[in-house]
Parts: sequence; C-alpha cells; structure tokens
Amino acid sequence: MPTREVAPAWTGMPPEPETPSPPSAPRPASGRARRRARPLPAGWPLIALLAGFPVFWMLGLSNFAATIVAFPMASQLLKRRPIKVPRGFVFWLLFLLWTFAALAMLGVNPPGTVPDSAAQRLLGFGLRDLSYLSITVVFLYIGNLTEEEFPRERLVRLLGWLFIWTVAGGVLGMLLPYFSFTSPFELMLPDSIRFHIFVQHLVHPSAAQVQDIGGAKPRPAAPFSYTNVWGYHVTVLAVWFVAGWVLHRRPGTRLLALGVLAVGTVTLIYSLNRAAWAGCAVAVVYVVFRLAMHRRLLPAALMLFAISAGTLVVFATPLQDVITGRLQNGKSDGIRAFTTRRALELSAQSPVLGYGSTRAAQGSATSIAVGKSPDCPQCGNFAIGINGYFFMLLMTTGWVGALLFGAFGLSQVRQARGDPSPIAAAGITVIVMTAFYGVAYDISTWLLVPMITLAVLWREAQSRESRRLREEERLRWTERREVEEREAQRLEAQSSMLERTR
Repeated sequence: MPTREVAPAWTGMPPEPETPSPPSAPRPASGRARRRARPLPAGWPLIALLAGFPVFWMLGLSNFAATIVAFPMASQLLKRRPIKVPRGFVFWLLFLLWTFAALAMLGVNPPGTVPDSAAQRLLGFGLRDLSYLSITVVFLYIGNLTEEEFPRERLVRLLGWLFIWTVAGGVLGMLLPYFSFTSPFELMLPDSIRFHIFVQHLVHPSAAQVQDIGGAKPRPAAPFSYTNVWGYHVTVLAVWFVAGWVLHRRPGTRLLALGVLAVGTVTLIYSLNRAAWAGCAVAVVYVVFRLAMHRRLLPAALMLFAISAGTLVVFATPLQDVITGRLQNGKSDGIRAFTTRRALELSAQSPVLGYGSTRAAQGSATSIAVGKSPDCPQCGNFAIGINGYFFMLLMTTGWVGALLFGAFGLSQVRQARGDPSPIAAAGITVIVMTAFYGVAYDISTWLLVPMITLAVLWREAQSRESRRLREEERLRWTERREVEEREAQRLEAQSSMLERTR
C-alpha cells in the first residue's frame, strides 16, 4: 500500500537545510589506488609530534621537533585562510617583534661580563627565536582545527602519551644512567660543530645527566636534553595525563594509568629535582583551591586525603632518604642566587630590549679572579639568565619583552576563568605551574607544552562561544515560532468572529 508522508512535529529548532543529492559517483578505484589516494588524517603533524616524540629523540632531533612539524602545519594553515587568532594575540606578536629587535644588542658587553662578539652569541639567539616561531605555528594550527577534525579529548590523550614517554625516559635514566649513543643527525654535522659541548647536549641522546650532588648521582633526562627540562615535563604532563587517562577511561585503563603515575612519582623523586617537587605542591594547592571555589568540597577533601596517604607511603620507604639527602645538599643554591642577582642588575641597565642573549659573568660568586680553566672547567663564568626562563626573558628581551610574554599568557587564561570543565582546570593548572617554574628552570626553548596548553584553552573558549551562539539561535527560533503561533491564533479568532457575525 502507498504510504502517506506525515509532517514532523515542531521541535522548537530551526529546520535542517535540505542536502542536495550527490552527483553520480565515478567508478570506484582499485584497492591499491584507494590506498595511494587516501589522505593523511586531520591533525597528523600533532600525532607525529607528541606520539612520535621518542623517534625525534633517537634521531637527535628532539630539540627541533616542533620546528620540523611546523612546516606541514603552516602549509595546512595557509590552505584554510582566513586564519583565526584569539583575543590578546597581539601581545604575542609584539613579543616576537621585540625578540627580533633585541638582535641589535647581541654585541653589547655590559660591565662584569666576559667580552664576546655578536657572532658568537648568534646561535643561542637563533635557536630561541626559531623555537618561538615554531610554537606560534603549533598554537595557531591547533586553534584553527575544528572539533570534528581533531577533538580536544584526542589532543589531551596525546599529551598523556608524551607523559608516558617521559616516564619511560626516567626509568631508562635510573636503570642505565650512562646510556647514550650517536644520533643520525649528529653524524651529519661537521666535526667543528658536532663536538661543541652545547651542540652535544642538543643532538647526542643520553639517558641521564650524572651530577655531583653529595656524590655522583644519575638524574633522568631522556627524552630531553637536560634533567631540569625532564623534571618540568614530567610534572606538567602528569596533569594532562590525569585529565585524559585517569578521569575519562575504563576502570582497567584507569588502573594501568595509576600504575604509570606511581612509576612517574618514583622517577621524579630519584631525579633530585627540588623545583619539580615544589611544582607538584603548587599544583595540589591550586587544584584544591579551585575545587573549593566551585564548592566541590568532597573532591577537594578526597584529593587532600590521597596526597596525605601518598606522602606517608613515600616517607615509610627508602625514598625518604633520597628526599632528605637532596634537601641537605643545596650545592647550586649559591650559584643560583649569584646569577639571579646579576640578571636583575643587568636587566636594570637595559630594561627595554635586554641583551638579545645570555652573558657569561666574570669570575665566580666569590671573586672575579676565579674563572674557567682547563683544570677547572666548572669554575666561574656562569651564564647569566639560565636559572629560570623569567630571568632569561629579562636578559634577552628586557622588562618590556617579559611583560608582553606574561600579558599574552594572562589574556588566554582569562578566557577560561570560571569554566568548571576538567580540561579548563587542567590547562590553568599547567599554566600556574609553568609560571612558578619561571624562577627555577630555563625552558625558553621548551615552551611547546605550555603553548599547546594555551591552544587547548583557546579551543575551550571557542567551544563555549559556539554553544552560546547555538543557544541564542535556538531561543530566537523559539520566540519567532511563538510569535507566529500567536499571530495564527489571532487571525483564526478574527476569522471565527467574522463567521459568527455573518
């Protein structure tokens, strides 16, 4: 029997536009041709960067991973013009301009520093600015991807994978602290560059740094170049790992994730990174404060209980001796105080542009007559500005550049204030921790994770704005429908009245 079409009931939402029937499809290609023509998935450079980071490390390219993937990202961005930018992005553009303007100060040798030429300082300047440009492309690329192309949850899970690789590197550094090898990229460099100590740190993969802290102590570094960079990443990435793997996974996966966190905790303690330990405390305080502000007192209490229980477990094991031994050996404290004081003094002499790069202090913290020599390569001539990226900003871009840098970060975090979602909470926690590390770790060439975090917060803001616009559109359609219904009722009443009058 023929069926009669029934009009759908009004739902208060605008009707979906009719989809035109597609043209007749061409004859399907063979399986081999389909495989050749199959495009790469959306966001594949991000997958290669975060999930494939150990490959970059083994190739000797971990310090250049963001730069490498920035090229295909920039190519894809240019194809989807106009490119969206967030509010406050002008601060970051001005900061980039400021870093280039500071190039004019590379040849300046302020009093109390070792004289050197601008050419000798050009390598550090170039690597730093190349890193800034690369993470800018990564930031814009993530922010211009749609939720259908690359959901935020997938990006959070990828950051969790980078945490797993970082923990694996920590285990490698503990078990095989002297493990290292010559990378393929290192073999391609000429000997005049390859064996420079700074270049060796960049391109020669090593499991750990063995340092004299109350005796020779191996401190994990893989898959990064320095143990402090490892300590930074293992702590901030743990936040994303909790948000993406512990809170939103099946029970079995959640149990496995908790095991990875436990291993990460042990490697963090054995890394002897005091600032990283303090960074974890900063994260706990902020998260508890945030939960209390949103009146989620039970989760805040449970978190405090879990942290307290974990602390008791740590102090009931040999890990206690590791912690107390490190706290009693603050061998670098005097050097940090000296370089911090010199960074503030020099930045006061050039507060607008800084000096474009670091400077080596004459002598040591005790005497200007004590400096490096073949018999004592670690004596004196400490680099000013490497004991925290905040001081690096002061040295390289002055107070103006540091303020522009901070203004951009604050403008992005401001958009996420009041957002109760776990992703927003994790993102702001990472930025708070990164701000704390500004006085402890020089991560000026390792700002990839904080920049990705700001991009995630930007995507969160876009999602909220999209939901708000859809809700406003729904309300407008509802109001319009109500007006139409009232008008129809009025006309029907008038028509009935006319009929009765007749």
